[in-house]
Order: sequence, then C-alpha cells, then structure tokens
Amino acid sequence: MNARASVAVIMSVYRSDDPQMLQDAVESILNQTVLCDLLIYQDGDVPEKLSNLLKKYKDRNNIKLFINPINKGLAHGLNYLINESLDKRYDYIARMDSDDISRESRIEQQVKFLNENLDIDVLGTSCREFGASFALEEKHLPKFHEELINFSITRCPLIHPSVMFRSSVFKNGIRYPENTTLTEDMALWFLLLNKGYRFANLNEILLDYRLNEGTINRRKGFSKAMSEIDIRIRNMISLKQVNLKNISLIGARIIFHLMPGPLIKLAYKKAR
Repeated sequence: MNARASVAVIMSVYRSDDPQMLQDAVESILNQTVLCDLLIYQDGDVPEKLSNLLKKYKDRNNIKLFINPINKGLAHGLNYLINESLDKRYDYIARMDSDDISRESRIEQQVKFLNENLDIDVLGTSCREFGASFALEEKHLPKFHEELINFSITRCPLIHPSVMFRSSVFKNGIRYPENTTLTEDMALWFLLLNKGYRFANLNEILLDYRLNEGTINRRKGFSKAMSEIDIRIRNMISLKQVNLKNISLIGARIIFHLMPGPLIKLAYKKAR
C-alpha cells in the first residue's frame, strides 16, 4: 500500500462510550504498521469528557470527525461514513468499534490479502475476546467463501469490527440496512451474500474484541427468536443452503433465546 488515503477506517461513537476505551481503540488505529485515515461519526450529543477527547483527535491529519447532534443509530452513522469514504475515493473501507483494539499489523495484513486475492470483496479476521466471563481466548471462523455461505445460515460469518471491504462493494448503492430486526452487520452480510459478493476470513488474531456481561441480555426473548428464525429460513432458501442440519440448528435458536442468562453464557463459552 503506497498512499495513506488507500484505507478509511470507519467508527461510530455515541454517548454511552467510555473515553478510555475509545482512546485505546483510536490509538490502536494510529499505531498501525501502515498509515490509514480514521473517520469518526459522533452520533448525537456526548458527555463533556468524551467530547473533549474527540476534539483532541480531530486536529490530527489522518482523523476526520463528523458530528450529528441527533442520535440516528449505528447503521445510519456507518452509512454516512461510507458515503464520505466513497467521495474521497479510498480503495478499502475497514470497520472498527469504539471499544475494541486492533493489533498493529491488522490493516497491513488485510490489505495484503485483498491485493493478492482479487475475487474476495469482504475480509474478516479472527479475534481474542475479553471483558466477560464467557469470552474466548481465540475465536476463529471458517476461512473460505463456500464454507461461509453455509455457516451464515446459523451463525455470523464475520466478526464485524474486524472487517475490511473493497470500496467497490458500496459503489452501486449497497449500504447497511437501517430498518431491520437483525443486527446491522448480519442484515448486511445476508444482503451481500445474496448479491454474490465473496467473503473470506484471515485465520489470524488481529483484533481484541470487547464483550460485557450484558451482551447476553440483548439476545434473549421469544419475539427476537422468531424474527431471527424467519430471516434465517428465508436466507437459507435464497442462498440454496437447505439441509437437515441447518433446519435443526435454526430451530434450536428458539431454545437458545429462551434459556436463562447463566445457561446462555455457558453456551457462548462452550458451543462457539
């Protein structure tokens, strides 16, 4: 990678973010082995300490801060930054969350892989989880596109804050769906897979991914289970991945969403 402007790293920040965690996340991008630009979207008003930290960073040449005084949600913020990235003609757009830590060679290794594998459009990495009792020291996902299509029917095929896209993925108007019962990332993965974009994962830990004990609570509930199952069944059919194993695993999602918190934590620790 010759020019700094080849990669835009996009990050959304909102009022509940922790300033120290944000600083660690930003510094991990600034300390990459190759230069890249960091585009930060402030989603609504934030506390003074967080605001002061963002103001400190906005004077850096390779950091661009965009402020929306009204909270619009993660998908809206990421779509705004994607539009900015396309206007500036970056070759690659990488995701980063405001509380995770990128390993110093992450961007360099992802750019190298995409430069050498022109058929891949979206590239994730492995990660180390931390911050919760059910965190995994190593989390690895399938590496190849054909495996990831089938994997996506019952599990998330990419670790969202580890992902790098070719900017060409978004040039025909594709964006994160903003009205979805799925998470923004899973909705986007299904959209891209159905349009024929190709995925891959680097089987290398290039991200420290922060969890917290409350993560489990966001996955509980009958209505969430049923909406997720409906979407997964529809995509199993559209992606031509109908088989007994997938049908059984999708059905098991009902049990998963209704289990008590301690059992869900155990499942997260042992069955991922």
